Amino acid sequence: MTDAVAPNSSQSPALVTTTSISAEAALGVAQAGVRAGRGRNCDVAVAVVDRAGLLLVLLRTDGATEQFVEGAIQKAWTALNLRTSTREAFATIQQGHQDNSQLPFIPRSLFLMGGVPLVVGSTVVGAIGAAGCVDGLDDDAVAQEAAEEFHRLAG
Repeated sequence: MTDAVAPNSSQSPALVTTTSISAEAALGVAQAGVRAGRGRNCDVAVAVVDRAGLLLVLLRTDGATEQFVEGAIQKAWTALNLRTSTREAFATIQQGHQDNSQLPFIPRSLFLMGGVPLVVGSTVVGAIGAAGCVDGLDDDAVAQEAAEEFHRLAG
């Protein structure tokens, strides 16, 4: 997958132009994630990070704990930086290939289901993390539903 940073032909070669999810879209995505969590009877935290991995929006239901908040942020960060879902990253680690043996030791990473990169074309523009459901498949479904909202907003 290509990076979201590209030289702008009308600018100096010392400058780059980046594409990232907007704060407004991030809010809509997080709200969709909270709705999806409630639809599964889960107390969830939903985090959306921009293309730099910085937190744009964090929403949580009333019953979501600090553990869920931290988990959502870490899942979003992991999905963004690995440019793949945490579900796929977890599966890669489980395969036990030597090249992947150090992945779990990356600081700030969390290899549990519920992190999804937000991609436009081949450019990762942000990521979402969801945490709080008992089953990781539900966290993953919450994040996937929220990502669908992003694609709807992005057109």
